[in-house]
Amino acid sequence: MKRGLRYDFDLLALLLIPVGVALNFVGYQLSAALKLPVWIDQVGTCFVSMIAGPWVGMVMALLGNIINGMLIPTAIPFALVAMTNALFVGYFSRFKFFSNIFTAVIACAIVNVATAVPSAIVTTFVFGGATGAGSDLLTAVFLAAGKALLWSTIQANLVGGTFSVAFNFTIAWLLVRRLSDRFLIKLNYGRPYIKNRKALIYA
Repeated sequence: MKRGLRYDFDLLALLLIPVGVALNFVGYQLSAALKLPVWIDQVGTCFVSMIAGPWVGMVMALLGNIINGMLIPTAIPFALVAMTNALFVGYFSRFKFFSNIFTAVIACAIVNVATAVPSAIVTTFVFGGATGAGSDLLTAVFLAAGKALLWSTIQANLVGGTFSVAFNFTIAWLLVRRLSDRFLIKLNYGRPYIKNRKALIYA
């Protein structure tokens, strides 16, 4: 099966985009309204990127942040973070990192670091280090310890991001596992998640 920018945007992949946007929207609104210390706004991004690939995931992530930004404008600059997440998750899925717990943990750790840096840059230089989210408490703790603002936001994102990435990925993975083999086999990146391996023989 061919993969890449030219081949990933088939009909099924395009139909997954509004599903991912809806999942992100619900998670973002809950996180913002409840001021949770972790964000569960990337479930849709992980879900779509895992089974439709990084490029479809990045488009979905961008659209999701734009839609969230219509209600909460602070979401729009963080589209860069969501797209970074989609890129890494999509490629890790392509190379079957999520097929066992050991490589999945490694992948999530890398995703956490990869998204913490752009998130900290946006938080520091666009919002002055505070966005009104629960993670601001962690930033304040590191600032009180004498750390510079940018480094404090990076550390806060690494700590909070560990739980955020774990929650988002776990929920997305459980959703993927609920999909039927007949559906997964039609997707460019769905084959690693097929439960009945005999289905691959007749694909």
